[in-house]
Amino acid sequence: MSRVKKAAGDSVRGRFTRVLIFTVIVIGLAVGYNFVSVHFSGDGKSSPEEALPQDSNYEWIEGPRSEKEVRYFFLYNSGNFGTQVVTKNFKGWSLGSRTSSPLPKVLDENKIATAYSDSEVLFGLIKPGGEVEVTVNGKGTKRIPLTSLSKEVLDRLNVAGYEIWYIDLSELTDSKKFLIKVLDENNSLLNELSI
Repeated sequence: MSRVKKAAGDSVRGRFTRVLIFTVIVIGLAVGYNFVSVHFSGDGKSSPEEALPQDSNYEWIEGPRSEKEVRYFFLYNSGNFGTQVVTKNFKGWSLGSRTSSPLPKVLDENKIATAYSDSEVLFGLIKPGGEVEVTVNGKGTKRIPLTSLSKEVLDRLNVAGYEIWYIDLSELTDSKKFLIKVLDENNSLLNELSI
């Protein structure tokens, strides 16, 4: 009787071992496939700029840059504004995530009309009148003036005097609710938007 129990126990252990090995192999293949698809996918351009769409409908403005990622903001000639991430992998530079929305018609000075997000940054446009600061949940944002664009582009898209403001969501303790404020040089509130 004990031999039968022992044989049954060995059989269950053997089956469990085979299932465990099979599971480990399947998980290993999935992780390997994910690694290969992330690190060897895309076009593999030699620079971030080459990875961007090259048609004349885009006006690209470089934003934050790291060794493996560059964020660009863009104005599209049909009236869209957004952000495009370019990432580096073993093949080179490739397009990553992208977010865009219609460009606001006209911005009043020191007013935040709307804000956009791609789950990594919160960003928008402002037409500053004087020395102002844009904050999100009390944290200061970074700003990029559109001075790299030609006067013809600024006039055509009606964005003369505009700046892009943005903040990395990882800098905020609450990234679900945002209180965006425009403050003057004396920290007086000029405008606020809650989203």
